[in-house]
Amino acid sequence: MDGVVGATQCAIPPSGEMTYRFKAQPAGTTWYHGHYLNQYTDGLIGPLIVRRHIEPNQEQYDTERILMVSDWYNDVARTKLLSWYLSVNNTEGIEPIPDAIVVNGKFSQSLFVKMSGATRIRFRIINAAAFSMYTVSIDGLPLHIIELDQTPVVPYTVSSFVINVAQRVSFYVNLNEFDQTYVPSDVPPTKSIYIRFKANSEMYPVDISSYIAPYATQYLPYPIFFNPLYLAILSLDSSNSLPTYPVNQATSGSSNSDSEHQQDVNILSARPFNQASNVVPNGTHYLKLVITFRSDSRNIIRGYLNNVTYASDANNARDKSIPMHAMKSDIGTPLLYQMAANPSALGIPSPIITNDSPLPAIQSDGNGHYLVPYQAVVDILLENTDDGEHPFHLHGHNFWIISTSDYPQAEQLYRGAYIQRDVVSVPALGWAKIRFLANNPGAWLFHCHIEWHMNAGLILAFLVGPDELLAQGYTIAANQKRFCQ
Repeated sequence: MDGVVGATQCAIPPSGEMTYRFKAQPAGTTWYHGHYLNQYTDGLIGPLIVRRHIEPNQEQYDTERILMVSDWYNDVARTKLLSWYLSVNNTEGIEPIPDAIVVNGKFSQSLFVKMSGATRIRFRIINAAAFSMYTVSIDGLPLHIIELDQTPVVPYTVSSFVINVAQRVSFYVNLNEFDQTYVPSDVPPTKSIYIRFKANSEMYPVDISSYIAPYATQYLPYPIFFNPLYLAILSLDSSNSLPTYPVNQATSGSSNSDSEHQQDVNILSARPFNQASNVVPNGTHYLKLVITFRSDSRNIIRGYLNNVTYASDANNARDKSIPMHAMKSDIGTPLLYQMAANPSALGIPSPIITNDSPLPAIQSDGNGHYLVPYQAVVDILLENTDDGEHPFHLHGHNFWIISTSDYPQAEQLYRGAYIQRDVVSVPALGWAKIRFLANNPGAWLFHCHIEWHMNAGLILAFLVGPDELLAQGYTIAANQKRFCQ
């Protein structure tokens, strides 16, 4: 599981089927989505919750709800939007701007979340957007965070939090903590309150209040500009009535006034629930990755990691501008199959000592494939030269977030007790330090989870423990081989 076409398997053909058998671990909040032809932008997504026998903090809530927020585009991503984004006409590399926000497939002010008689409720928030990051809050209520991605944490109270693409945050609320002064005295008592998802307008490279995309189709009425505020309704008595107070009612719960929380996008201040089992090993290897965007030889804006833009048949099946000489994962021969066929002939140098760190530096083949020794503990420094925030996700592993340029003191404050996640938000024009234990042999992508940046090549592949892969008995199953014919 957690694989990608071209890296771990060939694509399942139209009308085909494939059965995945996997051990459901680690437990927690996650989601499934397509990683091929912009399928997740076009709606191939859904929540996947792996429940623990005994949930940490389960005494704090009586029921739970899943809220999956995503970008809505009026046009199909895999054809119209992608062909415009990766074209010479898009000289500034402007990503397609969403037309709307949806939560659980519903537009703003059409999603009613019923309490069903409960006063304490857990929310699992999943950011399945192609581009957007959001600030989440519930009017008049403190949010008690209890899980980050799949890591349980000691209840950590905030008025709001930021969630970047592919990140997940769980929190509970208690209606007995509702701030009654929130509702003005001159309006009737409210039977519902707003759940707010506010898109971070700084993420977008244009003025969303007036931007008309060059590819936009003229619907009636036209144009309709993107509204960054999404409102769901938390129905306190299941009557599905709207709140009695104004939408723009000022509250500490609708915007985060705590500067520490606002800068701590990855919520590093939250503490692991199971500290005894959260043993952070010392680093044994090092890798520095520099994030850049620039024009390629065909004047198309692409994303680069250490001056390499990742060319993949799987991610660019409809893009004919990929240079033919670029080495890429092959939709007919995935990287995992190449590792299994000849693990000693991958042509990637072993780690070496450099001036950047006293630890041996992980090396690549110059085309975005990095060879990682089995059981290596790799410290990764992500340097972001771009003026946008980037959510980086590692397949097949979790990692500890050591610190970021927004919260550099976290490295010393939480030494030996760093938070473990599988998505780190790298600050704009900043950096992030993470550490992962390479204990899962295979071919695993590490990439920005903004869909458009994946298309632009902001990806690399870690080839972890090729010899250990075979030692553990891996073979290519016959039912998988047939998809590669």
